[in-house]
Amino acid sequence: MWPIKQFLFLLLAVMVRDSVAQSVVSFPAPDTVLSDVKHKEPKSGVQLGAANTLTIQSGVGTPTTINVLAFSKDSKLLAAGKDFGRVVVWDLPSRKVLCAVDTGQGIVHAVALSADGQLMATGGDGDRFSLKLWHLPDGKLVRTYNYFNGYVRTAAFGPAGTWIVVSDNAAVTHVLDVTVDKQLAELKDMHSPVLSPQGDILMTVSKANFTLWSTSDWTQKRTLPRSPTYAIPLALNPEADSFVITSSGIFRLLRLSTGEPLPHAPNPELPKFNGAAGGFAAFGTSNAVFGHSDDRLWAWNTSNAQTCVSDLMYSESGSLSQDGTILAGAKDNSILAQTRSGEGVWIWNTSKLAAKCFSAKK
Repeated sequence: MWPIKQFLFLLLAVMVRDSVAQSVVSFPAPDTVLSDVKHKEPKSGVQLGAANTLTIQSGVGTPTTINVLAFSKDSKLLAAGKDFGRVVVWDLPSRKVLCAVDTGQGIVHAVALSADGQLMATGGDGDRFSLKLWHLPDGKLVRTYNYFNGYVRTAAFGPAGTWIVVSDNAAVTHVLDVTVDKQLAELKDMHSPVLSPQGDILMTVSKANFTLWSTSDWTQKRTLPRSPTYAIPLALNPEADSFVITSSGIFRLLRLSTGEPLPHAPNPELPKFNGAAGGFAAFGTSNAVFGHSDDRLWAWNTSNAQTCVSDLMYSESGSLSQDGTILAGAKDNSILAQTRSGEGVWIWNTSKLAAKCFSAKK
């Protein structure tokens, strides 16, 4: 039970975040909202009861919560991993639900779609920390992988769809063969894997280094000192000789060849990143980086440092299509939300978004 005093404290914190956000350029309204399908799901584990008492049941999620979003390579499919093991897949051109899969994996933390859109990988904190492979659009289970000592945090298919990179909560990065139940590589004490846009380079982080791997044979290419000490890689762009990191909640751009900081740090600073809550960053087009942190989506123009931030989304899930043209973010009407708006997934065309965000004067 949370008494009214703690509840009011949380509400005040939300109000403070709202006031801080007013000093930065704000996102325009989304171009499209994808509505979630309604299912017979368990009652929410977060309830506001009599006398404004907030009750939170440990280990119980909320049916509307979307924890992770993932596009197919051609940007035609978008998958959303939810609490209670549910994954919803939309067909973006028609804006209709393609299928809904009950994974049996508890709170779904990881979702990935293959390049051809025929396979979907999912992982959660239930079902013995498994990774499951599903066929689309029928949602039939293809294979279950059980190589993990902690829940699956992230998953990403290779460009040809023959392998998938998976990280678990035990700081191990696995590479799995998609055609059979086989592990191609196990990178111990290597976590937070990030694939290059072409899928030919993988970056991981260890206690002391960023490590670059060749995905053709999973051999180590080279390392960079992990600086700052607790930096986590989020996005990799070899063509621009750069990568995005977060450290102590802030975002910075580093040179991939040397690891040195690049100019134009975000100004104003972006919402702070919390690894436990989730979030992402990805390179778009025209020197823009898009991401999600502290319940907000954002855009960052790395050529002049300008930033643009959305209203509170009350979720930490977002994704950028692989061609950089579509930004998606989950919108949840939190119990603490002061206003109500359409739940589901909000969609922006990044060209129009950047034009409105970065043309505005501060």
